Amino acid sequence: MAEFNAELAEIGARIVERREELGMTASTLAIQVGITAASLSYIESGQKAAKSTTLAAIADALKVPLNSLQPKKLDKYSDIPKELEALLPKLKEKPPAEQQMLIRMFSAMIDSM
Repeated sequence: MAEFNAELAEIGARIVERREELGMTASTLAIQVGITAASLSYIESGQKAAKSTTLAAIADALKVPLNSLQPKKLDKYSDIPKELEALLPKLKEKPPAEQQMLIRMFSAMIDSM
């Protein structure tokens, strides 16, 4: 028997909750996603992890953003200011050496406050 995984159980519970909000049966969701009802049952009960593509298809069928299915322990990153998030694409455009320098500078500024 597989070991209990709280994160998978939480993802499954969020899927079930949203599916029921929409008045959708598990069979209907499984058909829309292109998986078997048994596979969906394993995902919803937290017994198995869904592939990322399957999870994205589930979110799509449930008309929710993918991150709404994520475990709460990952929600700590949802409080990151939008201005800081907007800097990430700019940081990724820089060469690795410049990225590291900017990260060290930013870290030093935070530590000095």
